[in-house]
Amino acid sequence: MRKLIDCLVLFLALGAGSALAHSGAGHEHFHAFQAGLLHPVTGIDHLLMLLGAGALAALTGRSLQLPLTTLAALLVGAGLGWQFGAFVGMETLIIASVLCAGLAIAWGARQPALVMLVPVLALAHGWAHGVEAPSYGALEFFAGFGCVSLGLLALGFCIGGMLRGHVWLRRMAGSSLMGAAAAWLLA
Repeated sequence: MRKLIDCLVLFLALGAGSALAHSGAGHEHFHAFQAGLLHPVTGIDHLLMLLGAGALAALTGRSLQLPLTTLAALLVGAGLGWQFGAFVGMETLIIASVLCAGLAIAWGARQPALVMLVPVLALAHGWAHGVEAPSYGALEFFAGFGCVSLGLLALGFCIGGMLRGHVWLRRMAGSSLMGAAAAWLLA
């Protein structure tokens, strides 16, 4: 139980310092790879979606399929965002991915359509990363954010593994994601 509490505290601490989603601001003085490393953790929506997708993978038994599909969607989306720029509704889809992950974690981890919607919606997260990629070193930026995204998915997987067998904690974690998504929609 102590490990579970420590993990939940770590989960909350990771999100506590991030207040601006997709800020991109302030990273201009970093090397492109370093900026890419920082980008996924400077927007709490990206952070929560990646942790949620990783946790969902552990809860559903999709050990590699869900995180790798999510990472692939992020990278494809990044390329599309870099090439084509922002699109109307991008932020709404990003919020929907956090809401979907929360719903699946809290109530419907066994619903395959809901679970597989998470990586589909992750495409919008990657798209936002691509839009905000620096004009210099885009490939290095994408490599950096891909590495951190993979790490966050792995951390989420560890959290999800600890949530197994603890229905009330799983529902609380999922409800927290849904609450964050609702707050963004109302903002």
